[in-house]
Amino acid sequence: MNHLSITVGARELVVELDADRAPSLAGALSRASPHSTLAVHCPTAGAEFCVPVPFFHWHENRRPPMPGDVGYASFGNYLCFYYGEMSAADGPTNVIGQLISPSKALEDLGLDLLAHGARRARLTGASTDLPSDDTMALPALPAAAGPWRCSARRLLAASLAQPPEDIRSLCRASLPAMGNLAGRMQAGVLLLAVAEIFMNARSLATAFDASVQPIRASLRAQMGRHARWLEMAGMPATATWLGEAAAAIDREAPAADVLIAGLEDALIACGRLRFWAEAVSPWHRLADMGPDSNWTHPGLLLDHGDLS
Repeated sequence: MNHLSITVGARELVVELDADRAPSLAGALSRASPHSTLAVHCPTAGAEFCVPVPFFHWHENRRPPMPGDVGYASFGNYLCFYYGEMSAADGPTNVIGQLISPSKALEDLGLDLLAHGARRARLTGASTDLPSDDTMALPALPAAAGPWRCSARRLLAASLAQPPEDIRSLCRASLPAMGNLAGRMQAGVLLLAVAEIFMNARSLATAFDASVQPIRASLRAQMGRHARWLEMAGMPATATWLGEAAAAIDREAPAADVLIAGLEDALIACGRLRFWAEAVSPWHRLADMGPDSNWTHPGLLLDHGDLS
């Protein structure tokens, strides 16, 4: 049987992957295990918490989620663990498996994350032939990969750090114009906007592959604009990457398939950075923070050292 476990602190949940209805997704998740990540419960979400994963996949086995389901969101590259009923307005998800552990354990973990903030998490596959180390081997780029593909891969590789460089920067940033607190909140929103830009460009390049030039032009303009905003929000490395990647697209003028391949690497990276930004933001810990606090969730400091 194809099982996956997620460990958050002393809690462990076991999921049975639906290899029959979602074979490609289940295979991608198994190949990505073991993997260190985060468990994040956004305060505006429903009865679900999210765990970023290091791969991009499109739709498979889409349906409305039920309690105990585990879904995969293409937009942001994360698993969703559903511990209660979801609103029909939230739409379908890519159901990748179902919980084997008691449903109460899933709900307790979700409510704990909602109350106390993000925690470190680890995904582990049950198969004995999975790698035993914690290194994720990224697929090799084609030998003839141009500037755009190489640039997107650099961002993806940087986002796999624990934590990424810009998250450390965000934790210690001094931002007189908006304050460190507002900067961290703004960073997550900006990364979400960048991910949406990339997803839209991917969709357009897929549908209109013969007329990709205006898609590239629009993408470059939006990347340049968001680079300036991310710089102000305390994420200079990501801002620099956006500027360099936009220039790479301009120089190379990649064809639709090359543009899409790079966008998929960039989407994974943006998803991971966004969850890190959410994890170190103080959205739902304001009452516990003092004026001298570093505004980092205590859950990320336990047993792991200060991120700053």
